Amino acid sequence: MKIKAGLYIGIAMVLIVGGSLLAVKGKDAVSQAESRKQGILEAEQTTLFYQNSPGAIVEAGASAGDSVKEGEVLFKVKSAGEGEVDVLAPYDGLVDRVTVKQGDQVQAGVPLAVLQKNNYYTDLYIQESEVQKLEVNQSIDVHFPYLDQPTQLSGVVTSISSAPQFASLRMSREKGQADLSMFLVRISMDSNADLLPGMTAEVKLDEITD
Repeated sequence: MKIKAGLYIGIAMVLIVGGSLLAVKGKDAVSQAESRKQGILEAEQTTLFYQNSPGAIVEAGASAGDSVKEGEVLFKVKSAGEGEVDVLAPYDGLVDRVTVKQGDQVQAGVPLAVLQKNNYYTDLYIQESEVQKLEVNQSIDVHFPYLDQPTQLSGVVTSISSAPQFASLRMSREKGQADLSMFLVRISMDSNADLLPGMTAEVKLDEITD
């Protein structure tokens, strides 16, 4: 029994000492989880609305999945007041879906299509103690750890919320301390052939120097 007790005590001491060393170096699981912030990759989208006098779609040159260039004609509308009107792509991107077809009657404010821009973004919730490392227009590496060949892109911080979004309760070991305020940070990046909306994007805050 004494031998077993001594063995258990020895194992416990090794774990405690090892864990303490990892914590000091910032390599324990909690530290790593706090420094790695993950979000979902999203594609910036916008709805293209018809802006002219009422008319009928005489040509729908855009289909879902088409790549388009800024200034490309997506629809032609025959309007009684303005003749034939061209509806142009406002930027380079991808047609996500089309909501009208040839022959449809349209008027100002009617949605014609949803377009996806050629860039992505991810929203992250960052603790109050760490958000000071970030500022708008700052370059930051964004990792995609779950691909077969993990990918890294350069992103840009495009916005930081001016007020906390919510407060998260600290773990039980920190009971009695103030809650952590979280700030919403948006990071934008160019699209990449290896990436799809819905993938996990990760930022490692310990890579950022104060």
